[in-house]
Amino acid sequence: MHRRIRSPLRKNELILTSLVDIALSLVIGFIVAVPLFFETGIFVSAPGVSRAAADEEGSDIKANIFVADDGTVLLNEAQVSYENLADLLPKLLDRSLERKVVVAAGELVEYDMVMKVLDIAKQSGAADLALLRKRRAN
Repeated sequence: MHRRIRSPLRKNELILTSLVDIALSLVIGFIVAVPLFFETGIFVSAPGVSRAAADEEGSDIKANIFVADDGTVLLNEAQVSYENLADLLPKLLDRSLERKVVVAAGELVEYDMVMKVLDIAKQSGAADLALLRKRRAN
């Protein structure tokens, strides 16, 4: 029987086995996590806002939602609460061909309020969501 003689590690050598294990576990983690990000069901199109704001035919009904700085919600220029928005939006989208919702917000509105409106719109059956951002006055 032959015995292997292990040479002691030199102080200048770098052990790569643990680094490879960490890198592979990160790759596997990203492979598992990436589909979860795309399966949320909320897709927002920012470049298509110009198409959402100016319809060629002018006959389709769109839901324009504005969230003001004080938290009030306006649906097509009429003030509604979050509960009324969840009731009125499906009725409005049933009459729409494109089922498009355009959401705009004031400058001081927190993101959780906008996300709540987007979630209500998606649950109400909106097929296309668009975020409208106003330019700052210089």
